[in-house]
Amino acid sequence: MVKIAEVLSPPITKKRGRKPKGDRPMTAAERAAVSRFRRRYPMEGYSGKSVSVMLSGPAHAALDDLITIYSDKSQKDIIDLALIFLLKSQRE
Repeated sequence: MVKIAEVLSPPITKKRGRKPKGDRPMTAAERAAVSRFRRRYPMEGYSGKSVSVMLSGPAHAALDDLITIYSDKSQKDIIDLALIFLLKSQRE
């Protein structure tokens, strides 16, 4: 009696992860350089200066009042406008 064994090919699976942008994956040095560039120049029109602050009670209340008055603007926009206005008023 002859036994016939079926040979099954392994299932075809897709490669995991994101496809490379070019013809080959980036090296670690290339990824680091891209990351540094993105941190240095995050978006057009922004300096990339990230600021994290704790506001005092009166400053927090003032920001909340400004958010109520300028409901169409974000907190970031309101703080940007306030800083620019304060600097302009000092120069006059």
